[in-house]
Amino acid sequence: MTELTNKNPYPPPTALYSDLLHDPNLFTEKLQSFHDSFGTKLKIPTIGGKPLDLHHLFVEVTSRGGIEKVIIDRKWKEVVMSFKFRETITSASFMVRKYYLSLLYHFEQAYYLCKQVPPSTPDAMSENLANSSTTNREGAAINDSPVQVNPVQTLGSLVRGTVDGKFDGGYIVTVDLGSEQLKGVLYHVPSNASPSSYTEGTPISRKRKKSRLALSDPYRPKSNRNGYNFFFAENYARLKPSFYGQEGAINKKIGVMWRNLTDAERQMKGRKRE
Repeated sequence: MTELTNKNPYPPPTALYSDLLHDPNLFTEKLQSFHDSFGTKLKIPTIGGKPLDLHHLFVEVTSRGGIEKVIIDRKWKEVVMSFKFRETITSASFMVRKYYLSLLYHFEQAYYLCKQVPPSTPDAMSENLANSSTTNREGAAINDSPVQVNPVQTLGSLVRGTVDGKFDGGYIVTVDLGSEQLKGVLYHVPSNASPSSYTEGTPISRKRKKSRLALSDPYRPKSNRNGYNFFFAENYARLKPSFYGQEGAINKKIGVMWRNLTDAERQMKGRKRE
């Protein structure tokens, strides 16, 4: 609706609240007239492809004391359940409350609570009621308690937290975000680490890394693994300074060196291992 202030009072009710409860046609007529008096257009919204019954919504909310009391008493779920929406309409609770605030809130103030002027800050009131009903955007989980919404944290904002534990790749932390406590993991990425060392911030497991090394080394023999392991370790330490960071080149060179050994030399490497 258009902004309402104390200088723009509600039109006096032209019907009794009890009559509105029992006559849906009278309710629609008075609601339409109420919107017309403020120059706003009343359009019946739809949820799940069906028109929202505003009369039923008005009756369910006001019979419980009005929108503010319904939220404080955590009875909004009862109101929504009375419509018997399909379970697949996950945003029904958010949408019903949104339409109540935009179409029926001021009508409730005038015809149910018999107020002559809008609340001192109606826009802020409507916004707080809407925010207290949701934890996220449309279709998010619904919380019926009138909690105070914390200011939105922006990128680069400073937050307080504690380090609960430490491991080789980072820290286990608890962060205070307004009135919420979030627990999570912070990964430490070394400055010389290659992009392939992490996948979406998660370190690659050693087992997976070994399998990838095996696939990337076509020269690695499939037999005499004990002898080859000893030969590989011996030459890896010698070649690493010359091929720092080039694992593939080291594996390939050691594989070629192994292939160039005679069978007797390979057997000697195996005996040396033993």
